[in-house]
Amino acid sequence: MNQLTGLVTGPTLLSYIEVPSLQDHNDIADCNNIATRSADLGHHRYADPKGWFEEYARTLNFLGWSLYGDTLHTRTQHIVSGSVADLLVESAQAMRDSRQANAMIDTLDTLKTNNPAMLSLDKETREGETFQIIPARYDLQGNLNIALYKLELSVDLRRRSFLFWNWEKRSASIVQRKAFLKLNRRELDSKRMLIKKKLDEHLMKRFALRKGIVS
Repeated sequence: MNQLTGLVTGPTLLSYIEVPSLQDHNDIADCNNIATRSADLGHHRYADPKGWFEEYARTLNFLGWSLYGDTLHTRTQHIVSGSVADLLVESAQAMRDSRQANAMIDTLDTLKTNNPAMLSLDKETREGETFQIIPARYDLQGNLNIALYKLELSVDLRRRSFLFWNWEKRSASIVQRKAFLKLNRRELDSKRMLIKKKLDEHLMKRFALRKGIVS
């Protein structure tokens, strides 16, 4: 019990397919913190989600996360029938990796019982107007990989705990952008002084999600 399943920070929900080392957990959170701040300074989070997403990914790349194929994938649209949480699990199951689907279920289950984390995610995303889901895993070589999903929920009426609200058929749709990145630890290590400086200037709240802990 108390196994770490993910993290909520800013407009982002991280899902851990494997429990990361403490260093990797902190590095993911630190890099996300700096990339979010950089994107917020350069682009309006809600009025320009495409520009925001591109700046976020560029900042991660600068910090040592290499972009697969140097490509940000174009947007796709999905009709939500049920909850966004259900859609996330279905999308993970479609990846044909049972670990990813199981990890997403664990992350969402722990988020649902963590009221401070859910309230923060609602606030930082304007109840799902635009948010990020980031599954993280290790590959066979031990490299840390993340899939970055930028999502925009379009509905007539916003709801708290937007991930778990059961939307009526065709009353909600989601636009998705995505990218895949791998951490170059040597490159990240060369940026640690800069990372510390940026975190001293601005640090977002972080909510670790753990099995068996209710907040």
